[in-house]
Amino acid sequence: MSASAADSARQSAPEQMGAVPSTPQISGGVHNAVSGGVFYGPVIQGGQVIITAPQQPTGAPSGGLPSPSSIHIGHEAELASLLAALESGGRSSGPAACLVTGPGGVGKSELLVQAAYTAHRQRRFPGGVLFVDLQGHASGTPPLSSGEALGRLLNQLGVPEPAIPVHAADRAAAYRQRLAERPVLVVLDNAHDSDQVHPMLPPPGGSRALVSSRRLLPALDDAHRITLDVLPPDAAVRLLLDMSGYPGAGASDPAAEELVQHAVRIAERCGGLPLALRIAAARVRGKQSAAFADLATWLADEQSRLYELDDGERRMTSVLMVSYRDLDQEQRRLFALCGVNPGPRLGIHAATALAGLPLARVRRLLEGLCGAHMMQEEEQGRYRLHGLVHDFARERAGEDLAPRERVAAVDRLIDHYLATADRADRVLSPHRYRLQDERGRPPGTTLEIPSRSAAFSWLSVELDNIVGICRAAAESSAPARSWLLADALRGYFFLAKAWTPWEGTHRVALAAAERAGAHREQGILHNSLGLALLEQRDLTGASAHYTAAARHFEAAGDAHGSANAVENHAWVRHYSGDYAGALDDHLRALQQYELLEAERNRAITLRGMALAEMELGRTMDAIGHLEEAGRIFDERDLHLDAAMTLNGLGEAYAKAGELWSARLHLLRALRLSRSCGSRYEEARARRGLGSVSRADRPRLALHHWERALHHYTELGSPEAEVVRALIAGVRA
Repeated sequence: MSASAADSARQSAPEQMGAVPSTPQISGGVHNAVSGGVFYGPVIQGGQVIITAPQQPTGAPSGGLPSPSSIHIGHEAELASLLAALESGGRSSGPAACLVTGPGGVGKSELLVQAAYTAHRQRRFPGGVLFVDLQGHASGTPPLSSGEALGRLLNQLGVPEPAIPVHAADRAAAYRQRLAERPVLVVLDNAHDSDQVHPMLPPPGGSRALVSSRRLLPALDDAHRITLDVLPPDAAVRLLLDMSGYPGAGASDPAAEELVQHAVRIAERCGGLPLALRIAAARVRGKQSAAFADLATWLADEQSRLYELDDGERRMTSVLMVSYRDLDQEQRRLFALCGVNPGPRLGIHAATALAGLPLARVRRLLEGLCGAHMMQEEEQGRYRLHGLVHDFARERAGEDLAPRERVAAVDRLIDHYLATADRADRVLSPHRYRLQDERGRPPGTTLEIPSRSAAFSWLSVELDNIVGICRAAAESSAPARSWLLADALRGYFFLAKAWTPWEGTHRVALAAAERAGAHREQGILHNSLGLALLEQRDLTGASAHYTAAARHFEAAGDAHGSANAVENHAWVRHYSGDYAGALDDHLRALQQYELLEAERNRAITLRGMALAEMELGRTMDAIGHLEEAGRIFDERDLHLDAAMTLNGLGEAYAKAGELWSARLHLLRALRLSRSCGSRYEEARARRGLGSVSRADRPRLALHHWERALHHYTELGSPEAEVVRALIAGVRA
């Protein structure tokens, strides 16, 4: 059989297959002499130079290699790695091939071209440079067969078309013979798979191949491998500005500062992907700052961002569609389902819930998607889609999945996150009352969470997804899952002081509970929202939520909830300076908790009473109440509550002038707060330790206060200003 339909017309050629003509070939009036694979002059075909003679190494490389971009920013380390691997050109050592892989639009072809031109200028390959686009990822064009590609390479090596063998195996033999005779650099761009590439790999010797592909090509065992990633933020902005005609903007031109800020936003929304940046640059090239501002605004819309990345000739959607169509049917389905996930990151258990398939099968599908560079594995069991790729997945979910399948996938995903968040919450806050207790364990696939650190880590990593899932749950056919999920997150939110997602999830869940007329659930959510605002010292907002909570608990006939509302409102009075009123509220709540035999709530209330008593000068009463609360927390292994109580004891002993006891309790609070992951209580302990050390050890005091300020600032706590003033006082 012939290597291609086009080649079959030459089967009747009189020359012996594979033979090299013994007489020189004349084309365009220029003499082309080929003898033993050594080129003594330029080979001309169709009036075009396609082989650069060895005596002109500084000219353009041969074989139709595309010209490199005049602006090449980023991937300098990868270029250096490629060139280092090509150092052995002309010698027998070193890898025969260098493989560059990465997603579409990341700059693989440009990197190969830059490396080829650099190697040519440095005279590393006397036989010249050959180039062929294997069309492995071309829209609407099938990949070249190995036979077709070999025919083109032989033609570039000076073999006239009539003398090129018909069969692919014969072409491969002739190709290897010529590469063995003189070191040549072969650039194989856009490879589809390993089978396509293998026949074109150079034989042992001085020749080398540069290969690019969107796939990993695992069967190229001995290749020097480079995986190309997106550009870092600074390089992305520089590329965008240089390509748009504003090189160096902002470096010495204050008037360009606004334009640079818009460029930063554009680069961020392009996710550092070079092709997206080049398309964006084309859209604003030579225009004023307003054009940059408009494009930055348009790219902020995730629903239409991909369609803005279109300059009339290059389209991000076209690049991504080629990769998508190259997947098998199951991979395409899972990829589209990833568009249902709220964010671009997901764990393998979430992917399993989305797909509704066994975990082992989903793992293999995810490996395939990673191999096609449609996503990447950030760490074991956790995957990430580039932002633009996630936008594309969302589009595919809307167009390629049936509505019923999308709804079923969302339901499975909600159940997964609810089940896992509930499990994590039970590890973080084992004795806390939660709404889910009344329903039993939620359904859904979940993962093992063996420790507090694992629970905290999972919730932190998944927080963005969970916020989106809470919204999806509120809009689903079972909206109760939104308030169950929000309630399951309360312990984490209190520990992490994650104000924005705390308020976001609870407001969504509260709206769902209002629509359902669920009074008791509204009371619980109002109480939690009040606490979030109280922690930020929004006393008016907190008071409004606590008042609403009391009203809903009364309507629901919930005595425990009513006591919670009273106890929480005591803190509004405390932070407004009404310590006597706060103590009255604490006492009212305490009596109710004692009737209900709610020991944990009773201990929390005793701790609150103690802080009010300290402000009223009743320090010994405060110490007694704190010690009683501490015993209850210790008996139940409530580490965060115990750390808070130890901090209170440290502060109480400091007020009593017993600095040794104060330091002892604060150090214990510091250790316990760090072990349970509470940066807020760690900062509180360090603030106290700084205060008790100020008189005799000011440097130690500064150390503790600076660490406290760091944590308070990270958490966005109003306590940061207090500590900042303490530091300024000591330094003054």
